[in-house]
Amino acid sequence: MTAQADRVAEPLVDGPAPSPEPLPAAPPGRRRRHRGAEALRRLVTRPGTVLSALYLLLLVGWVIAPTIFSTHDPLEVAGGSLAPPSSTFWFGTDLNGRDVYSRVVHGARLSLLAGIAAVTISLLVGGLLGMIAGFVGGIVDAVISRAVEVIVSIPGLLLSLAIISVLGFGVEKVAVAVGNAGIPGMVRIARAETLRIVNLPYMDAATASGTRRLTGILTHVVPNASGAIGVVAGIDLGGAILAVASLSFLGFGSVPPTPEWGSQINEGRMYIAGAWWWTLFPSLVAGLTVLSVNRLSRGIGTKEAR
Repeated sequence: MTAQADRVAEPLVDGPAPSPEPLPAAPPGRRRRHRGAEALRRLVTRPGTVLSALYLLLLVGWVIAPTIFSTHDPLEVAGGSLAPPSSTFWFGTDLNGRDVYSRVVHGARLSLLAGIAAVTISLLVGGLLGMIAGFVGGIVDAVISRAVEVIVSIPGLLLSLAIISVLGFGVEKVAVAVGNAGIPGMVRIARAETLRIVNLPYMDAATASGTRRLTGILTHVVPNASGAIGVVAGIDLGGAILAVASLSFLGFGSVPPTPEWGSQINEGRMYIAGAWWWTLFPSLVAGLTVLSVNRLSRGIGTKEAR
């Protein structure tokens, strides 16, 4: 029995064990079904993120080709004054008989593009200053940080109003004002992310090898910090759209009769008791846009964190 057990315990083949044969690839039809099942699972488990993405996709269509989605000319009289919502006028008409739905669709271009321009300004300027402060350090970091602390003490809307008073009225000026008001917050985020990256081992190796500061920022800091900063910029986009609409509501944005969400809300506020649709639907579209942008950005941020 002992000899037989020893023979069983001996390896049958000398050398390394053979590697298992690769499994055959799934046929294209099965792969498509698998992707469809994965998409359905995401829709069931994260319906808010999916619905937000679909809604934002619709808004992109409004921005690119508003005439396809609108039912009437936004500047021409289409029906009676202050007509309620119906099958002909989905969002009703305003005081001049213009279709509110068509004006909301055409107004998406100014509102969204102004918000995107504002976030782009804060992202480029604030991100660059924050990366320089975190990477260089010393007196440069101290000067930028103290300046940011002073500006942060001023409310963003008040700072935007101060900038508009210097630049003048118009949607473009509103976008520049909102973008400059968002720079301090972006500086803080970019600086904190840069400090985290600078303390990693591969940055010590890059510094020891003689990498220049500008080269280090471009080749190491920017690629590794872009993910977190991009998620924050996406969240700030909702606030920028809301800020642009708020300033337009105060009369600093587009000049009538150019359609824009904030100005439409301002036009209908005097008639909200009898013509509630004139104010409700532009406000609802703007609110859903902000919620969808925030929901999608936070969903992407959660995925990046994983």
